[in-house]
Amino acid sequence: MGLRFTRTVRNTLAGLLVAMLSSSAMATLLAPGGTVVPSATGSPAGAALVVSSGAQPFSSVDGSSFSGTLRTEVYTNDAGNPFGLSSLTFTYLLTNAGPDALERLVTINFQGYNTDVSVNGVVTGSVPIAVDRSANGRVVGWDWTGGPGVPGGGNSTLLVIHTNATQHVAVQNSVINGSVATVNSFGPVPIPEPATLGLAGIATLGLVIRRRK
Repeated sequence: MGLRFTRTVRNTLAGLLVAMLSSSAMATLLAPGGTVVPSATGSPAGAALVVSSGAQPFSSVDGSSFSGTLRTEVYTNDAGNPFGLSSLTFTYLLTNAGPDALERLVTINFQGYNTDVSVNGVVTGSVPIAVDRSANGRVVGWDWTGGPGVPGGGNSTLLVIHTNATQHVAVQNSVINGSVATVNSFGPVPIPEPATLGLAGIATLGLVIRRRK
C-alpha cells in the first residue's frame, strides 16, 4: 500500500508540474514598451463573469468611416490566467458595421500591472497581427495595420488580456483606422503614479500644518 501510495503521489505531482510548465509556455507576457504576436488561449472558459458591458456602440468622429460595437467582459477564477485565480481577465469583441475596415483597438489603464495577451479562436474573426504596449505600460494596443483589418460586416476574434489586477473600473477605449472613435469599456483600476502620490502627500501635509495653525 505504501509503495502504491507513493507512486500515486509522485504521478500526481508530475502531472501538476507538466500542467504548470505548459501554462507558462503558452503565456505571452507583454512588458511596457514591448510588441508581441498574441498566443492562443482557452480563456475565459470556466471562469466566473464579474461584469459585461454589453454591446457598446461607437462611430468614427468624421461620421462616415466606420461604426460598430465593442463588448467588454471581466472575469475572475480563470484557470488560464497565469497570475492566479483572484486576478482579473479582460476580454474584448469588436464588430464593424463598416464601411471601412478597423485597424486598431486601444485599451487603457494597465500601467503598473502585469499583462499577458492572447486570442481565443472559439470566436471566429479577424486576428490582430500584433499587440503593443506603451512605454509607461498604460496602453495596450491591438493592431491589424498592414493586414485586412476587421472588415465591414465582420468582427474580431475574442481578444484576451490576463492581468494581476483585482479590481476594475469603467473606461473609454478607442477604435482607429484613419479616423477614431471612443467607446465605453472596462479596465483595471488605475495605480497612481509616484509623482501623483508625492503631490498628494504634500497636499495632505499642508492641510495638517494649516489645521495646527
